[in-house]
Formats: sequence, C-alpha cells, structure tokens
Amino acid sequence: MVFLFANNSWLTLTNRLAESGEMGLFGTGQNMVLGIQVNDMGVFLGIILGCLVAFFVNRFGNVKFHKYLAPYEGTKFSFILTIFSTIALAVIITYIWPVINAAVNATVNGMTSAGSFGFFGYGFLNRLLLPIGMHHLLWMPLHFTPMGGTTQIAGETVSGAYNIWLAQLGNIDSVVHMHPAIGFLVNFGAIAFPIAIALAFIKTAKPENKTKVKAIVFPTVILAALAGVTEPIEYLFLFTAPVLWIAHSIMFGFSFFISDVLGLKVMVGSIPETLPSLFVPLSLGRQWLIPVIGGGLAVMEYFIFKTMILKLNLPTIGRETMEEFEEAQETTIVAKDKELGLATIVKGLGGVENIEEIYNCYTRLRLDVKDENKVNIDLLKSDPSSGVVDKQKQIQIIIGIGVQELRESLEDYVTSLRVGKATVSTNNETIIQSMYPPAKGEIIPIEEVPDNVFSNKT
Repeated sequence: MVFLFANNSWLTLTNRLAESGEMGLFGTGQNMVLGIQVNDMGVFLGIILGCLVAFFVNRFGNVKFHKYLAPYEGTKFSFILTIFSTIALAVIITYIWPVINAAVNATVNGMTSAGSFGFFGYGFLNRLLLPIGMHHLLWMPLHFTPMGGTTQIAGETVSGAYNIWLAQLGNIDSVVHMHPAIGFLVNFGAIAFPIAIALAFIKTAKPENKTKVKAIVFPTVILAALAGVTEPIEYLFLFTAPVLWIAHSIMFGFSFFISDVLGLKVMVGSIPETLPSLFVPLSLGRQWLIPVIGGGLAVMEYFIFKTMILKLNLPTIGRETMEEFEEAQETTIVAKDKELGLATIVKGLGGVENIEEIYNCYTRLRLDVKDENKVNIDLLKSDPSSGVVDKQKQIQIIIGIGVQELRESLEDYVTSLRVGKATVSTNNETIIQSMYPPAKGEIIPIEEVPDNVFSNKT
C-alpha cells in the first residue's frame, strides 16, 4: 500500500501518468491497482518488497536503543526503515520502469516481425518469466493491443491476437484465411506438457513412492487441462530442479515455433479454450494438427525430463523419501484432536492467560502470546508436529493439512478453559516432556564402572 500510493503520488506530481488508449493502459507500463494508476510491475513488485522487508527485519530486527528510545527498537525500528525505503523505491521505480517497459515493448515488436523465430522467442520468454510474474508484459500487449496485429473484420478494425481470434470466430463464414497473430494463442502448455511432466515424475520416482506421486500429479494435470492453471505442476520442479525449468521454457518456445511452421492457426489451451476451434473449417485452421503436434511435444518433453532427472540425479518429487512427511501429516491430524494435545499446547504457551490470539495459515498454527518468557518450546515440541518456530511473541507450530481443524479445536478448548468448563490436565503420565542426556557414551551395568564407590553401589 505504501509503495502503490507513493508511486502514484510521484507520477501525479511529475505529470507522468500515462494516457489510456483504445485498449486502456495496455503497453504503457502502467496499470490500475486498487483504484489508482501505478507502474505495472505485477508479481515482480511483491518479490522486490518481500526481499526489502526481509533485509531490514533480519538486519535491524534485534537492534537495541537507549531506554528513552526503547519503544522504537527491534522490529519497530526495522518497520520505520522499511516504510521510508519503500517510499524511496516507489519514486526510483518511476524512472527505471519506463526503461524496462520500453525494452519489453521493443522485444515484443521484434517478435512480431521475426516470423517463426519470433514465436519461439515469445514462448521461451513467456515461460521463463512466469516465476517473477513479468510474462504478462509479453502476452497482454500481444493479445490485446496493436502490437499483436491489426486487421479489418466485418468492416471493423480489430487489434490484438485474442481480439482478432474472437472476431474471426464470430465471422467465420466470411473469413478466407486466419490471421498470423493467432499463432500467439497456440499454447500446448495446458494439456500436452503437464501430461508429459506427470508421467516423467511417476517414471523416475522410487517404486515405493509412485502411488503417492500419482496422487499429487494427477490432480494438477486435470486442473491444467480444465482450467488452464499450470503453476501447480510447474512449481513442483521450479525450485527443486531449476535446470528443468530452462528445458521446459525451451520446449515451450519450440511448441509455438513448430505450430507456426506447420500452419496451425486456431487457439489451443485448456479444453474449454480449445473447443471453439472445432467450429473453424479444417482448411483454415488445420486443427487436425493439434493431436499430432501435441502428441509429439508430449513425447519429447517426457524423454527430456526423464533423461535429465536420471542423468543429473535431480531431486524431483518422489525421488526423496516421503515417509517422514506422510507420518507427520497422519500423526498431527489424528493426535491433535485429542484434549491431551490441546492441553500440551496451552501449557507450552504459558497457560491460557498468556494466549493472545490464535490463527493459522495454510500449514502452520500461529499463536500470539503476551509474555514470550512463559513459553516452553520443549513442551510444545513434545506434541506431534513437523516443528516449532519461535519468533518471541509469535509461535508457529508446523502442522500440515490438518491445521484448520486443529485451530478450531484449540479455540474451542481455550474458550472452555476461560469460562471454567474445562481444566488443563495435570497428570504427569500424560504430559510427555523431552529428556536429554548431558553427554554421549556407552551404557554399562553400574557394577562395571571403574570406580569402587559406584560399582559397589555405595
């Protein structure tokens, strides 16, 4: 919020707000966010701000001041620094981003005039830039602005590959040839590639993990085929094996290249996106090429992934042990429903009076406490979980997929404790605490200890 409003204010003060065209702000490097016009950085902005916040919190989060300035030390000081740094960044970006946007526009213009190789470049960069969210700077201008082509259809001027496709589809009886720009819509990434990647993961997984891998990858393939959302299966290897992402990006670019060379000129994507192609005459769209090209690409992607995973010994899903993860999920889901586990958590947090707030994210139970000195981390670790993160007044217990159910049970239990309808168990046999030896060594009978006092049991 600080960045966005500072960015908009500086653009306004310096009179550099872009003017909307026929297609709005597409291609200008600016966009409307939360009702204000800002530099259009997309997900990339979130990544930059995340790194900025992490730097200041890690670097200055524990700083100490004189007692008179104590209210501003620690995370409060890092928060103040972050605010002013964010404002400065928002101002600087107004001068840097137009240069980046101009470079992107030049790249897009180059793609549209480079023939089949331009389609390859589009596909390659489209996938390569996906993790930082900058791929929208490529496809949005091509799909919706004159950068993607302009033509006359039914007496109207239409610009952008996607708009041209819709216009030609709506006037298919009078169309004599499909516009070349439709080549930017031939995307085999929703069906062919996910199937190939899933099969490669299953094939290269350890025999004991194949069933588990199937349970994970098959839903991602279905999601990609029906909704066109490919990130779930692509992000399974993006961070663990980045070299596969490079290979995937090259194959993605090649799919656009070969489709243009062979003359496929209909929209291809998820199943709902591809169905309208059936209404285009075969002589115009050549959609009989869809299964041919899609099958060929799937086979190539499969063997590339399989070979690279095995040759480079890449740690893709199923190639590492999955038992520990599964056991953690099972134990937390079953055990966390019991009052014993809830009592352990309450005691570990320093009692019900010390609990300030209970909430959760996708996998973690998050708990705010009033006094961090009352928290017993060892006791919290004694209850089944995948780990405990101590952030002073915020405690995080890593639970997994059962975290929502645990949070609700804990909230009910804490409420019952506060109104006197329940008590925290004090049975020493049921509250298990971890015990640690002071040293490592061999355990032997006391009679064998080389000391007469001990060996005689004096």
